[in-house]
Amino acid sequence: MKLRMSPLCLLSFVLFSLPAWSADAVIPAPQGLSVCAAESPLTASMKRIASEFGTLTGCFVSSEQAPVHGIDKPVELAFAITLFQSASGPFTVASVDQLYATTEQQWENVMPLWSKDKTAYEQRVRELIRKTSSSASAQSNMSIEQPLLVSMQRLDPGSYTVVSIRRRKISKDGVAFSFDTAEGFALILNDGKLTRLTIQRQLRGQGDVDAVKSEIAGWVKSTSKALLAN
Repeated sequence: MKLRMSPLCLLSFVLFSLPAWSADAVIPAPQGLSVCAAESPLTASMKRIASEFGTLTGCFVSSEQAPVHGIDKPVELAFAITLFQSASGPFTVASVDQLYATTEQQWENVMPLWSKDKTAYEQRVRELIRKTSSSASAQSNMSIEQPLLVSMQRLDPGSYTVVSIRRRKISKDGVAFSFDTAEGFALILNDGKLTRLTIQRQLRGQGDVDAVKSEIAGWVKSTSKALLAN
């Protein structure tokens, strides 16, 4: 299976590739992350990308950095978007049911890694990291090869999470390279609205995948509480 790169994937890449920026954070930060730095000329363009889907309600970044193609980048980034309301009215649990079923269908041909024992799982992660290298063979600015499904979980009737591993190939100034990320995605239903949470973390070992699994679940919990309080 090859997942088509959506504008939301482009958004995550831009967030990963460019200087931190500020959003009017409504959503609480994931554990270990802080609100993006206030100064950046990219704020308007980033909000414009998010505006295709709804309202940007949070941008967060880690203080820890690690090199990507020789340039230090934040190890982890996260963002939240409150999606536009449906033309048919407020979102409901039935809407979440439908979206969950659609997501399941998108992943139906991908063997979930959680079905493997720990040794096989760790070996697969090591193989991915070992294969990450510079290459001059990229055919486009960015492509996502077949991702690996780590977990998909319905937390409650109004929310679910998906954790995956993705490889991104990038071409810049005639030089092509790739990097891997552990990514957590969640949808939360609250008062007829849907909020999408996304975490993207550089993949350097199994610990990064485990961190994303824990953080996305914790972020759903804290965000749900914050939304109920508003």
